[in-house]
Amino acid sequence: MATRNPITIEQPATDLLGTRESARVAVFLRTKSSLYSLTHDQVVRNTCTSLDVPYEKSRLIAIQKWPKLDVLVFDIFYDNYDLNTAHHKVDLPVLLVDYGKASSVVRKTSHEFSEIVNVHVATQHNYHGWNAKPPYFEDQAGHNPPKYENPRDATML
Repeated sequence: MATRNPITIEQPATDLLGTRESARVAVFLRTKSSLYSLTHDQVVRNTCTSLDVPYEKSRLIAIQKWPKLDVLVFDIFYDNYDLNTAHHKVDLPVLLVDYGKASSVVRKTSHEFSEIVNVHVATQHNYHGWNAKPPYFEDQAGHNPPKYENPRDATML
């Protein structure tokens, strides 16, 4: 399924995609986007199509629900992903796909933003414990903060 609004891919993002090297994709799926009614898996498929990335080379890792948007994080071309060590931060480059109401943009993020995303992914693996598998879901839209009963690191209890 193609996006219903124009998507602009900035040149640094195109350059990174052209390498076919491991990367993370953070998707800001705004409630006003025409894609908001799709399942998260459909959004990942749509995004892969827009980025010319085979869906089979993606892995949805984390979902955050906020009042005005959902944030999805998925890996592309990350063949070295290991669930047993994924609670350790990696330094993958990050692309931001921002699906808005009228248009959408794909950009390569700053080192600082990439750091935030990579730390978040490692933390989600840690919070959800050894037996849980992605995608990890966090509801930040409600009144109660998420609870993690069985983190990998017991000091987080």
